[in-house]
Amino acid sequence: MINIEDDPKDIIKELSETEINILYVLGKMRISVNKNINEHSIKKKLSDEDLKNYKKAFSNLCACGIIVMYRPGNFAVSKQGRKITDEIVEQKRQKKYAGLRILMLQIN
Repeated sequence: MINIEDDPKDIIKELSETEINILYVLGKMRISVNKNINEHSIKKKLSDEDLKNYKKAFSNLCACGIIVMYRPGNFAVSKQGRKITDEIVEQKRQKKYAGLRILMLQIN
């Protein structure tokens, strides 16, 4: 079971790939405690592979307290969940643009 009070990097290591992708979608949309999203909107942005394991992954994230119910059918990300989503977005950004820095140095 994931302890939500741990460091976000430690929590990310314990998450499955589908859970990470769900949190990545929420992070890219800047969902927080005060900004909520419908579950259907999350599903639209996931790949077919992630949709296969969506139900289990989403319920695990809700059980851990990373995702909280805002209203019936609408969900938000807890404060600690927001730190986790920001960390996931940052990691994926660094991975995607890792070679860009080298390219920029060669141009100059």
